[in-house]
Amino acid sequence: MENLIEELTAKNKEYIHSVTKQLILVGKSDEEVKEILNDILPQIIEGQKSGIIARKLLGAPTEFVSQYQPKVADRPVSEKNENPVLMWLDSSLLFLGFISLLNGVTALITSKAPVYGLITTILSAAVAGLVMYMMYRYFYRPKADNSRRSWNWKGFAATTLSVLLWIAVTIFSGLLPSSVNLQLPAVALVIVGAVAFGVRWLLKRQFNIQSALVAQPRR
Repeated sequence: MENLIEELTAKNKEYIHSVTKQLILVGKSDEEVKEILNDILPQIIEGQKSGIIARKLLGAPTEFVSQYQPKVADRPVSEKNENPVLMWLDSSLLFLGFISLLNGVTALITSKAPVYGLITTILSAAVAGLVMYMMYRYFYRPKADNSRRSWNWKGFAATTLSVLLWIAVTIFSGLLPSSVNLQLPAVALVIVGAVAFGVRWLLKRQFNIQSALVAQPRR
């Protein structure tokens, strides 16, 4: 191989030097580098006879070496977890965090702002999570063939009943005495909201939960 390198022009020697460095950078062993150079040196020397430089014949060093880079396997896209209980919990925590933060921030701004009691907030969030899951199950989630779901009375009825239950729970739990349905101070509401969002984030990270607000694409 050394004899062949001696036959190269200055530009082609520089090219081989660059290719050698690039091959080492992509993890090729000395033996592999020698094997590759032994393959291309005769081509380069033959090209020299016609005035064709190695860069024009084989491409830039990085371009040439790219074919020898180890193939990076495509990372599999993990399937979202569509467990109904986890999806309901995810949606409930989302609503709990949102309504708690909203009430807390509003109460901090003005003391006259109406604030939901703790039981009302928790029960309302729980049923809101059910409503979100019903909408996902019957309308958002695509079919196995990736087609959109058509209108169906079963889904409409289930979602409507869930919404009515949500309204009823919010109204009737609000009638509970304040000694039972405690009204937390503004700062406590903000903390509850932040904790709810934090727990939701941890659960999604741990269990890869599918959001009920977004359709899961089928593969």
